[in-house]
Amino acid sequence: MKLNPSFVKTKNVRNFQALMSGLEMAEGEGRFGLVWGQAGRGKTRTAQWYCADNNAVYLRVLAIWATSELDFLCTLARELGVLTPPRRKAAAFQAVLDRLVTDPRPIILDEIEKLHPKFLEFLRDLTDLSGAAIIFVGEENLVEHLMHERRVWSRVFQQMQFEPINASDIIYYASDVAGLQVDKEASQIVATSSGGDFRLVRRDVVALAQICRAKGTKEVTAEMASIVAKQALRGA
Repeated sequence: MKLNPSFVKTKNVRNFQALMSGLEMAEGEGRFGLVWGQAGRGKTRTAQWYCADNNAVYLRVLAIWATSELDFLCTLARELGVLTPPRRKAAAFQAVLDRLVTDPRPIILDEIEKLHPKFLEFLRDLTDLSGAAIIFVGEENLVEHLMHERRVWSRVFQQMQFEPINASDIIYYASDVAGLQVDKEASQIVATSSGGDFRLVRRDVVALAQICRAKGTKEVTAEMASIVAKQALRGA
């Protein structure tokens, strides 16, 4: 069974929008945003959704860039519209900077932990010189990592943690993507079983939709949710 390709604005998504709005208030000043949380909370999907509708740049960091500032800068330049980036580091940096000065679009860097700490210095230069906001997205240890980089940490204007998806979000999500009516007790069982992991919630909603189809109903009960939770624990 396929779920409707709908993007549901959970509490995390609304908080992310608030973070971006907060960064906009300091337009023209170099600044960083910081988004962190456990894998599976929806950080990447939210960042991609936001960029698609808000003229922002989304870039997922690749491990192969860990020792190559030039490859990273060239990829970023292409995302900003530079068709043929220079193959020298200083020139590639300048090409990115020129684009951002002309059009200071927010840049969201996902899985930022893959980059060597030395990258933070030229990212600081980019935001300072262009006034464009740069948002770091990563997992729980990201905050501690950046706090040790004082000149970077002092430029973090907005930050948020992606929290586990809650029972209310699950009710809304199941209704929006599958037309299911999930009662409070059932939604809490799914929230507990999934540990708040959005990927696991999606899996459970698919399983619940299959059960409902077999029973000819759209109403999800606690009994159904318990069955799905037990199947997940068995790896079924």
